[in-house]
Amino acid sequence: DFAAHMTDARVSAFRYEQVRPLHPGRLMAVLDRIGQGEFGVVVRSAGFCRLATRPQITAQWEHTGQIFTLTPLSDDTRLADDDELLSVGQDLAFIGLHLAEDRLAAALDDAALTDAELAAGPTVWARFVDPFPTWQTATDRAD
Repeated sequence: DFAAHMTDARVSAFRYEQVRPLHPGRLMAVLDRIGQGEFGVVVRSAGFCRLATRPQITAQWEHTGQIFTLTPLSDDTRLADDDELLSVGQDLAFIGLHLAEDRLAAALDDAALTDAELAAGPTVWARFVDPFPTWQTATDRAD
């Protein structure tokens, strides 16, 4: 929260939160729709997210203009007993022009796992089509 020095009615920002992991194939489809301007012009989005195919990894979501990256930040399997999770699910901020916030949030919700998919568990999630590049965490590279 902040008070902007200057404002413009066309510019808005909103926060998206969702505890369920994202289905990577459906997320890619939403990203394509964002890139096509279906929800307004998303100028910047950033935060934390989790893909169902990589449920133990918290990723950093970075998006500016036409550039989008997901970078692994932490691996839950490597946490010490006194460490805390970096994030559970999605915590994303969007800034843009003429944003259709409700429609964008609904599209992201549709990319999250359904009740049946969530109940199926990580063994099933691992078989989902995942169009994102393979990740290596910093701790993987150090091993």
